[in-house]
Amino acid sequence: MVGSTEQKNRSRGGLPDFPWLIAHRGAMAEAPENGQAAFDLAFLRGVDGIELDVQLSADHVPVIFHDETLERIAGVNKRISDLSLEELGRLDLGKWFSDQYAGTRIMTLAQVLKRYAHQGVLMIELKAGKPAEPHCQKQLAAGVVEQIGLHVPASLRSNLFVLSFDAGLLEQARELAPDLAFVLNIGGPWPFSGNVPEKVQHMIQGYCLAFGRLTRRFVRQCHAQGKIVAVYSCNRPADAERAREMGVDVVMTDAPAEVIKEVS
Repeated sequence: MVGSTEQKNRSRGGLPDFPWLIAHRGAMAEAPENGQAAFDLAFLRGVDGIELDVQLSADHVPVIFHDETLERIAGVNKRISDLSLEELGRLDLGKWFSDQYAGTRIMTLAQVLKRYAHQGVLMIELKAGKPAEPHCQKQLAAGVVEQIGLHVPASLRSNLFVLSFDAGLLEQARELAPDLAFVLNIGGPWPFSGNVPEKVQHMIQGYCLAFGRLTRRFVRQCHAQGKIVAVYSCNRPADAERAREMGVDVVMTDAPAEVIKEVS
C-alpha cells in the first residue's frame, strides 16, 4: 500500500511529481470550455495536463462536452445523444463565449487523444447521462477504451486517468482496460468505512471532489489507503495554495493563467 506522495510519484513512471496542476475543461476562463482553443491555451500556460468530459453522440462517437443538454453552449434544447456527429459538427460552440471564438466546433475524443496525449496528463471524465442505463454505460466505456487503443501508444497510456461520478461506468471501463488508472468523483469527503464499496476502493487510484468540500482528514484517509486526491474549482491562487498545503495531489483550475502567474 502506497502511503506517501513521494512513493506514489515513483510508481507513476515518467509523470511529473505531485501536485499536478490540471486545466479543468481546458483554460475555460479564457476560451470556450472543452474546445481546442481552451486545451491549447492550457498547455501554453504550462499546466501538467487537462481535464475533459466525454459523452456519446447518437451514432456512438465519443465527443467532448460537459452539460446534460446543448442549451447553455449552443442554444439547442437537445442532448448530445440526440444528435449525430455530423449534426453536432454543425453547431457553433464558441459564440456564447465571445465573438472571437465564434465557429468553435465540437471535438471528438479521437482528436483530443491524437493532439494532446503526448503533451501531458489527460483526465477523461465519462458522462453517460441521467439516469445512466447499463447499456449506455457499456457503450460509453467501450467507445472510450476503443479510441484510447486506437490513438494512444502503450508508452503514453500512463498519462491517462479515467474519471466518473458513476462507479458502474468505471467498472465497465476497467473490465475492458485494466491497465488504465481510474478515479471516482464524489460529492463530499466520505469516510472510507461503509460509503465506498470495497470492490470500488480496490479498483480505483483515487478520489476527486470539489475544493469547497475538501478536508485535511479526508486527504489523510486517502493517502493512508494509497489513494490520490484530486480537487476541482481551485480558481483563485489562494485556493490552489491551500489545496497544496493540505496535501492534495491533483489541483484542477478553470483559470490556469491566474494560478500559475501567482505561484511562479
